[in-house]
Amino acid sequence: MKILRGRDPFSLTSLFPVAILIIFVVLPVSYVIIIGIMDDPVGAFITTLSSPVTQRTIIFTVLQALASTLLAVILGLPGAFLLTRLEFRGKSLVRALILVPFVLPPIVVVVGFLRMFGRGGIIDSFLMLLAGSGQSVIDLSSGIFGIVLAHTFYNIPLIILLVSASLIRLNPEVEESAEILGVSNWQKFRHIIFPHIRRSLFAASILVFLFCFMSFPIVLALGQSRLMTIEVQIFHAFRELDYAGASTLALMQLLVTLSLAYIYIKAGSSDNEYMGSTSEIKTLSFQKMPMRYKVTSIVYSLLIIVLVTGPFIAIIESSIYDPYVGEFTLRGFANLLSTGIGGGLLPLMNSLMYSTLATLLTLFLAIPLAYSHRSKTYGVSSTLSSLTLLPLGISSITLAYGLMIAITVPLGLTTYPWPIIVIAQTIIGLPFAVRAIEVSLQNIDPEILDQATVLGASRFQRLFFVELPLVAPGMLVGAVFAFAMAIGEMSATLFIALPQNITLSIAIYQYLGVRKFVEAGASAFVIAMVCFFAFLILERYSDVTAGGSP
Repeated sequence: MKILRGRDPFSLTSLFPVAILIIFVVLPVSYVIIIGIMDDPVGAFITTLSSPVTQRTIIFTVLQALASTLLAVILGLPGAFLLTRLEFRGKSLVRALILVPFVLPPIVVVVGFLRMFGRGGIIDSFLMLLAGSGQSVIDLSSGIFGIVLAHTFYNIPLIILLVSASLIRLNPEVEESAEILGVSNWQKFRHIIFPHIRRSLFAASILVFLFCFMSFPIVLALGQSRLMTIEVQIFHAFRELDYAGASTLALMQLLVTLSLAYIYIKAGSSDNEYMGSTSEIKTLSFQKMPMRYKVTSIVYSLLIIVLVTGPFIAIIESSIYDPYVGEFTLRGFANLLSTGIGGGLLPLMNSLMYSTLATLLTLFLAIPLAYSHRSKTYGVSSTLSSLTLLPLGISSITLAYGLMIAITVPLGLTTYPWPIIVIAQTIIGLPFAVRAIEVSLQNIDPEILDQATVLGASRFQRLFFVELPLVAPGMLVGAVFAFAMAIGEMSATLFIALPQNITLSIAIYQYLGVRKFVEAGASAFVIAMVCFFAFLILERYSDVTAGGSP
């Protein structure tokens, strides 16, 4: 029997995180957009959008996002089929490792790509050795090709995991019936498999396009100051005090990203057609595959290994090998302990301190927000969900600039802006932490809470001794997500930080700018290891069920 439970104890405390989001997200971003175009709104739009630079930027932003999405789909779709349909040992490990690129900060990816695919990198050096040439043979890391390749590396996991999650629910009886009727593999794919996965494929593609559309660190580092996305141009416009242009671009970008986010939410609804049990999915062993499929699978696997594993190997190698003098050195790690000019100890300590504070603040805000999403009051849950997800659709540069002029300057924090850096990192990681905790809340068996009430537990006893222990895995996942995103965050911090506030991510960008690749590699290695251990925790607890409800 269900017991009527009292008012959620977080119904009032959720007002605080809502106020934080309004004060530190809605108001600063609105302030930036309004003050930039208030003098002449029509003129600001016409002047900005008619600029040849802006037009080239918009065209490049859309084209590189489309190309990155298309390549991610082309390379990710076969991986989804292999991961779902092929029987092999270590499948769970492979599925877990596919997630690793997605938890790496973009600036760390840049270091790996430069050393793996760049001029004088691992692939280029190997080809130079084969050709017996002292001149560079190939550079795959610069310009539009490098940007698209890096975006593809970053987003292939989304395509593989989202499509395979849909594919694994395809009822095998439907396929077996089609095979009995003598349909070809192409006809089966066209009329059965593709209609089943098209929603998840479209949703994944929208998500990939959104991430590439808002790209900043990868384009800033690999674009060689010639190629800009809208986000990069917003950064330069604010730096050059072109407030009208920056505000116009920020407003346009916000409208596009919110529209894409809405399309993604609609497209992400599950398609129940041909749904079956995941335990009955039709699989095939490698030995029973036709020879042409075996060869294709091996070639594809090698390509993915080079594209996905290569940058990780390159990060390790770049942390101890100086390509300019051609020798192995520990200078990069020694620099991390140096307190001198350009030393890495200050950025390292800043990164750890800011990330830790941001993680604690994220949890403090995420827990009541996650509880409030269960509200039965009309419109409350959807409003809070939209407000929580709002940071995902806002330019980090616009947010940082809004925090600077609307919060930092009025409060006199321009000399000590580190609290604003912590707040910016908190806001960026908050949606992921809220989602992780919300999933754990949904997994709690209501019968457990009813039994606690029957046994006489008060509302707060049930909360602290029953609910929170069951939600602990989700809180841990949320905290890990928040910490990993905070320690790798660069966009907002780059705009806010003074020299004494730089983090490891900013230091990596600065090292790359003065060609200190060993120092950049060592710093990137430290962040990569932190993110890797965070990934291990995510893998351990992200699928934990609470209260016995799967």
